Amino acid sequence: MKRHVAAILVLLTTAMVIDSHVDWERLDGRRLLVLSGQPFDVTGWAAEQALAWRRDCSQLAPLQMDSPAADQVLAVIRQHSLPDSQSARGLQIRQLGDWALAEVAFESLKPALVVLRLQGGQWRVQDRAVWSGSTAPWNSAHFVRRYLRQQARDLPQALLDCTDIDAERYGPGPGGLGPTPSNRTLQP
Repeated sequence: MKRHVAAILVLLTTAMVIDSHVDWERLDGRRLLVLSGQPFDVTGWAAEQALAWRRDCSQLAPLQMDSPAADQVLAVIRQHSLPDSQSARGLQIRQLGDWALAEVAFESLKPALVVLRLQGGQWRVQDRAVWSGSTAPWNSAHFVRRYLRQQARDLPQALLDCTDIDAERYGPGPGGLGPTPSNRTLQP
């Protein structure tokens, strides 16, 4: 067989193998890269990588969980959705001005990210800006940030950008690229 014929056959075979294992799928108006049936949110992953390079969190430190400010925020969350919310314990709380974003774990509920706003001297949960549950197959951090931005448009971008969103708690697994196996239980 001549070299050019062999090269063409190798290229065609390679293209067919790639085509059978790599695809783009549309889901919820966005695209996922599908490799051998496994979906990957490449766009979300890339957005989070870019965010890690550009965000400046030097002025935004997490509240200490034993501080009076953290106690006030947790007290409001514990009273928000009784009786299950009474077991809320803080995983992280960040505050910027009259806004706070708290990540909490519960005994009988999934972990949640809760947006609160100081109004009239009292913290108030922003009912529409609460995330709990899986984001699979989407990149957890990117998906949750987009959702919270849509639900609380006045939330300071720095507060949203500097809140750590753990992929182990909210969805896609290793490297934030692919989904967590459904048979795996995630603990806060």
